[in-house]
Amino acid sequence: MSSGSFIISLDFELHWGVRDVVSLADTRDHFLRARESIPEVLRIFAEHEVHATWATVGFLFARDKRQLVDHFPDIRPAYEDGRFDPYASMDEVGEDERDDPFHYAGSLLDAIAETRGQQIATHTFSHYYCLERGQTREAFVADLQSAAAIGSRYGDVTEALVFPRGQDNPRYRSALRSAGVRT
Repeated sequence: MSSGSFIISLDFELHWGVRDVVSLADTRDHFLRARESIPEVLRIFAEHEVHATWATVGFLFARDKRQLVDHFPDIRPAYEDGRFDPYASMDEVGEDERDDPFHYAGSLLDAIAETRGQQIATHTFSHYYCLERGQTREAFVADLQSAAAIGSRYGDVTEALVFPRGQDNPRYRSALRSAGVRT
């Protein structure tokens, strides 16, 4: 009898993943608890040799606001629904992880990378919505390039991708192959 595999894939997004539906004021404690739980999850995973993929929003890789803005792609989505546009809310984002633990996660990414059996993957650079009106294939490609660039210190983060909100756009399959996405 052969044994099966159990795959764990975690969306690591902090406030970037829900900023269009809930305010930071309403979720601060939730995200602080999430940050506190990640080291414990990593300890348990290491103890039990659990392998996991952490699909990470690219914005979280930035060490500070300057690095984040420096990685913004030249082509960005022009969502018809402005709530989806994270670029429009940069005035709400702090300067670094110490100042704003809801929009930066370098220390947590370092801990994930240092834990055996953990893979850091992409959840796109900007929590990109591939099926919303106003976004384009060109903007998606630029977003993936930014994700690869900002996450490069952790390896090839675009080898695996989890679509935000499951918005897989079949027209973008060739873009995924070109970006090196295998999973």
